[in-house]
Amino acid sequence: MPEIGSSISKPNLADKIYDITNIKSYISLLLDLDRLNYDSWKELFKTHCIGYNVFDHLEGTPKSDVNSNEWKTVDNIVKQWIYGSLSQQVLQSIITIDATVAEVWKAIEDLFHENKEAKAIELDDELRTLTIGDSLVMEYCTHIKSIYDLLANIGALVPERNLVIYAINSLSPKFAHVSTTIRC
Repeated sequence: MPEIGSSISKPNLADKIYDITNIKSYISLLLDLDRLNYDSWKELFKTHCIGYNVFDHLEGTPKSDVNSNEWKTVDNIVKQWIYGSLSQQVLQSIITIDATVAEVWKAIEDLFHENKEAKAIELDDELRTLTIGDSLVMEYCTHIKSIYDLLANIGALVPERNLVIYAINSLSPKFAHVSTTIRC
């Protein structure tokens, strides 16, 4: 126990990055192509790196000599963090031998941005052509909401008015009284 009046030294922030062995304890969101959660994952990962003062590695703008052993070690630790927060599919798509963190970060961004427009068109088409069929109303609405959320995740927002129109247009004839009431 420290004596009264003595100061307790705080661990150096730079030393704390060496203690992180399981990034999922800090960033529980796994980056996945199917979930379209890139923007959320990016924000969490970026915030974590800023908090540990290693964001310069993501940007590729080093504060120190990139040839130093310390810089290379930290760069590889941050790269391990990234790899530990990716789905197997994303990891296999971006992994490159001897890449820096900045190169990996850019590869991930490119992967998600190149698929963004095609996925938005695909999801929008699914939303417009979705029918209730034999589904329960709750299942139908949940499916619409999940497509809406996926579109929002990639920045392709659907106005609420359009969402209501898609939903009522796809109801079966047994719900005609409901769709008439909503339209009024």
